[in-house]
Amino acid sequence: MLRALHRLFIPPYRRPRPPSRRVAILIPLSTRSDLTPDERISLNHLDRYLGHYDRYFLAPEGLPLEFPEHQVKRFSKKFFGSVGAHTRFLYWPGLYKAFLDYEFIFFYHLDALAFSDQLEQWCDAGFDYIGPPWLKCSDTPWVTRPRVGNCGFCLMRVESALKALRNRYRISPSMFWLDLFTRNCDRLGPAIALLRRLQPRFPVSKLVNRPLEELDKMQNPGPHNVNTDIFWSDRAVRYFPEFKVASFEDGLKFGFEAAPRTCLELNGGQMPFGCHAWPRYDRKFWEPFLIDLRSSSPA
Repeated sequence: MLRALHRLFIPPYRRPRPPSRRVAILIPLSTRSDLTPDERISLNHLDRYLGHYDRYFLAPEGLPLEFPEHQVKRFSKKFFGSVGAHTRFLYWPGLYKAFLDYEFIFFYHLDALAFSDQLEQWCDAGFDYIGPPWLKCSDTPWVTRPRVGNCGFCLMRVESALKALRNRYRISPSMFWLDLFTRNCDRLGPAIALLRRLQPRFPVSKLVNRPLEELDKMQNPGPHNVNTDIFWSDRAVRYFPEFKVASFEDGLKFGFEAAPRTCLELNGGQMPFGCHAWPRYDRKFWEPFLIDLRSSSPA
């Protein structure tokens, strides 16, 4: 009964209007107004190869910025400053609704690199989600099976993303309220403190414990496997069966992340469209391709 009422409250997603533009590039920022040298390298690659697309910095309200060649979309400060805050941001349907004019959004974190302009080609490939794949290696021992992939350099179809997120709330109603709770934890300090005081007295109460468990997961999402990378790669299809995730092989052509030398070998010696986490995984491999470290244009 409660689920049926909840579904009336949250009807199936229907796009209010067809998109008028093809793809927007989204560049999430931190709470800093300046960029590190490595972040500037990533931005240089974006501007060199993909500078003719619509590009938006995703920035917290009030953060001063001086990037006149980029547009800026401002969002609440609660979505910035930590991995947990960014995870909550990417689960929030409002982020995707802000780009309803576009068929696709392309997330480009400032630890990514683009090596060419293949963005239109990948928009034509028919996927709802594609990013650099994960493979089991010493860099990522947690991986159990090779698959796409990371959100830091990824392409996503806006309508499909919103359908998956809406159906997640319709199929699992508690997630709507838990997401609302964790998104607003900065304003719910007294309520959270009360729940923590009640927890020892009601150790088996879901009403007391579930919100706190979900809050702890969202504050440290990695160990709990609630990163949105995992959601889009593995779980979105549970809520929207038509959600099409690219294959591992297509993911390799799209981008590398961990173990780039192994990825290059698996990809037949061909460089990908781009990569993610280049300063973290085998920086020496990437250094010859960095445009500000070479006197000539990169290959």
